[in-house]
Amino acid sequence: MSTKVKMDTKERIIHEARSLFAQRGYNGATTSEIARRVGVSEAALYKHFKSKKEILLACITPSLPAKPESSIEPSARDVVEARVELVRNNLDSFNILFKESLHHPEIAQMFVEQIYTKDLRMEQLIKKFRKGDLLPQQTLIYELGITSAIWSILNYQKIQGQLQAGNPGENMAEEMAHFLLYGIAGNQEEQ
Repeated sequence: MSTKVKMDTKERIIHEARSLFAQRGYNGATTSEIARRVGVSEAALYKHFKSKKEILLACITPSLPAKPESSIEPSARDVVEARVELVRNNLDSFNILFKESLHHPEIAQMFVEQIYTKDLRMEQLIKKFRKGDLLPQQTLIYELGITSAIWSILNYQKIQGQLQAGNPGENMAEEMAHFLLYGIAGNQEEQ
């Protein structure tokens, strides 16, 4: 079996498993169902992964968008838009992270690492409304709040049948950026 075919099979396993874990959770998904969806035997599945947990861990690594090379300070909208794109493009992975982190310590650790990316753009955004009374460890709280709000909104839209390819939450980034800058600190005129 060539490396290309092996990679394609492994990628298909991850794709199908991600969908199944997102729908049914870790305990509700079986390796036999994953194998059936991929069109391979369960034994073939275990040639690519040592365990069901290893498959799960492979499913929660999101594909990250390219970081901008610009040295220009990003706007709040830019930062939130990038986070919306990250969650939207990896919604199944984030569904798994949010659901399974309560039951699997290693996933809980990955959850924190995925949410708290130590993104320079996010740090710059937080500095915009910091005024010196925000502790550095509170950055995680803001990132978790932003990410979980985006995740909740996208899942709500998906449930409502409003999630259309290329147009999820048309004004979400703008509305969240406005809330971050003015909703927490007060009215825009008071700034």
